[in-house]
Amino acid sequence: MNVDDVSGDPRLVVTGGFRSVGHYTVIGHPIVHSMSPTLHNAWFAAKGLAFSYVALDIPPDELVLRAPALPFEYAGVNVTIPHKRAVLGYVDAVDPNAEAAGAANLLYRDRNTKAWTAGNTDGDGFVAGFEEALGEPVTGRDVLILGAGGAARAVAAALVKHRAASITIGNRTQQTAVELAGRVGANQALELSANLIARCDRVPDLVINTLPAAAEPFLATLDVSGLPDHAIVADINYHVRTPALLAHAEDAGLFTLDGRGMFLWQAALSFDTWLGELPDLDVGRQILGM
Repeated sequence: MNVDDVSGDPRLVVTGGFRSVGHYTVIGHPIVHSMSPTLHNAWFAAKGLAFSYVALDIPPDELVLRAPALPFEYAGVNVTIPHKRAVLGYVDAVDPNAEAAGAANLLYRDRNTKAWTAGNTDGDGFVAGFEEALGEPVTGRDVLILGAGGAARAVAAALVKHRAASITIGNRTQQTAVELAGRVGANQALELSANLIARCDRVPDLVINTLPAAAEPFLATLDVSGLPDHAIVADINYHVRTPALLAHAEDAGLFTLDGRGMFLWQAALSFDTWLGELPDLDVGRQILGM
């Protein structure tokens, strides 16, 4: 058989079909802000490929209707808010990165098994972007992650893999932070507050914001005065023009890192998963103004 059911019977593998070849998409809601189509279509053109990549807006209550058809319409899919966890219920297999994160930003057809597989390049994308910008590893850093959604899960899992010294999760709902901390083995879980940094058991020297743009008013109030002079403050929201947290940190004389590096690398790793080779990163940097 070549159609699997929503319950995920492992005996049934989605094989897709001719219609999906060369077609790629990113799903989310809302999705109008995404730079993924511009980036991937430029990479396809640079390699002389007549492929297409589009943004597909799927509200949460429509995912159950749309997700089963995706492997028959697209050869590969990127996944963003709010579907990163829910989409795990519509695949044949979950790879180690997505398993560790408990969330996916990537769907692809496994080259060996042909199974429609959930993956995650967010965490490795953050680490690659960080290490490229800083010229040093994340290993040994005390990290505070703001948020506990799909991106936070992936970043936390990657930081564990790359041997961060400690990880603290801060989230509006503390129980969600506790659950993520338990999943990845983080050291502490806290409810968000203006004095969050002062409440951390280990003073962070890397703060990573994964909260959505709606959290900008809170981020403008976060007290960063307790951070050491060598601390790095990062915000993964590449589409926010002037992130409040970064502006706040720059005023305090701290080194800041915006979301373009992570976005570039998570997209490049998705491209590599689909096509077996990295895209022209310089083309991506030019598009993103890096």
